[in-house]
Amino acid sequence: MSEPFVDIILQEMRHQLEETLPRLSDRLLPAGKSLLKDSASQLETWAAQAASGELSRADVDWLVRSRLDLHRLSALRSAGLAQVEIDLFRQAITRTVIGMLVGRIAA
Repeated sequence: MSEPFVDIILQEMRHQLEETLPRLSDRLLPAGKSLLKDSASQLETWAAQAASGELSRADVDWLVRSRLDLHRLSALRSAGLAQVEIDLFRQAITRTVIGMLVGRIAA
């Protein structure tokens, strides 16, 4: 995945976290960045498939949601986050990644 694409996702993620979890955004961004790097090759493949029309918006939505499931973020619980904070974080990441990949479908 190209760095500019990752940077754009991280910038949008920062914006969403500052709106939804402002007191935790500085602690959560490194976890989000790590998650994106772990998923980068898969996201790159999906982005290419979305751009070529092989994947629909529904496909992208399902794939991203399944990839970014709560299990992968369970380490955040050990950092002292409440379940609602973990859910908000997961939702912010999911919205951001889906928005970026769906943008490739429209382009």
